[in-house]
Amino acid sequence: MRGMIQQSSVRISRCAASSARRSLSTLRPRPIFVAATKQHVGKTTTSLALMSGLQKRFPKVGFIKPVGQQHVTVYSPVLDEDIRVDKDICLLKEQFHLDHIDYRHMSPVIIPRGYTKKYIDGKISYDEQLQQINTAFGEVSGASDVVLIEGTGHCAVGSIVNVNNAQVAKMLGASMVLIANGGLGSAFDELELNRVLCEKHNVPIAGVVINKVLPDKYEQTKYYMGKALLDTWNIPLLGCIPDRPFLGCPALADLEKLFHTDLVCGGMHRYRHYSVQDMNLITTSLTRFLENIRSKHPRTLYICHITRDDIILGFMAEYQRNRREEERPFEAALLVCGRKDKYQMADEVRDMFEGLEGAPVMVVGYSTHQAMQMIHDYTPKLNIDDKNRVEKAVEHYERYIDFDQLLQRASFANE
Repeated sequence: MRGMIQQSSVRISRCAASSARRSLSTLRPRPIFVAATKQHVGKTTTSLALMSGLQKRFPKVGFIKPVGQQHVTVYSPVLDEDIRVDKDICLLKEQFHLDHIDYRHMSPVIIPRGYTKKYIDGKISYDEQLQQINTAFGEVSGASDVVLIEGTGHCAVGSIVNVNNAQVAKMLGASMVLIANGGLGSAFDELELNRVLCEKHNVPIAGVVINKVLPDKYEQTKYYMGKALLDTWNIPLLGCIPDRPFLGCPALADLEKLFHTDLVCGGMHRYRHYSVQDMNLITTSLTRFLENIRSKHPRTLYICHITRDDIILGFMAEYQRNRREEERPFEAALLVCGRKDKYQMADEVRDMFEGLEGAPVMVVGYSTHQAMQMIHDYTPKLNIDDKNRVEKAVEHYERYIDFDQLLQRASFANE
């Protein structure tokens, strides 16, 4: 008799567990809100990976960035006119073909220069902002099975106009995913500042993703950060992403934007990436430069002053020689520097760039020191035109994120 009761209990437990799994799979998750602890920690890259993973699990995934700052102009088919949206909206919508939602509902509030003063002066109302966000979210949510929301910066961004990330997440009934850079102590401290604000606004935190973890410290970071999060806050580590330096390497197209210029030649290679570590300032003779370009890493960004006609002509001649002899792929690029108000490239030299489509050359109006410092300080951002980097980022990030646990946490938050 006792054995029969035990077997019956086991069967009941299994049925209950199976029923719970079925309920979880059919339960619509809360919206998932992604916020960072600071700038340049990979929030948009994580959003890309989350969107990719969610699309594998739901027929229609919505996306919205309720409050944006840097905007671009796009065409809205529904309105039949151009509108302003946050730049990340274009990236997500075009990369993942989000045709079931229109641009006008994906970026309801844009905060350009002067917006804050207008809000404080009463020219923009709090209720107006809320209505714009709620209306847009309602449209996106109504057309989607689950909604991914990307915040702007850390959780407190937008506080001065009363629409910080935590407030918006609460308003939209979302679960928060916090993104931080690799490390232990400093990352945990930054997470705590954001966790407290979420707690203040009663926003449930689904979990944490740690990005750009040094490969040699990956296992250590994953174990101790995961343990600290659970022991201290009962929040899981949803993802621990090892650093991949390529994703932080600027493409020539990034440098065009940085220096507000265009490639003089070699435009076909504007999405070729260069490591800052492989940047090389040429101060030696032409002979040493040619020795260098033939022996160094082929994908090197060389920098010279605009008065070094010998180096500029030598670079062009080496490209022609390499193409003729087919020694190895020519992947070097040349950045020619010189202040606009003081130096100009000779017309005769500029004319020689004709026909050098395989040899990227860019002329910038800064000194060599200024140009190198600007490149060192620059953090390239993902954009839809650089498809290779976007796809590599998604592929790299997605496999390290625990989507089952994320959806379980977001679903349980409904109860």
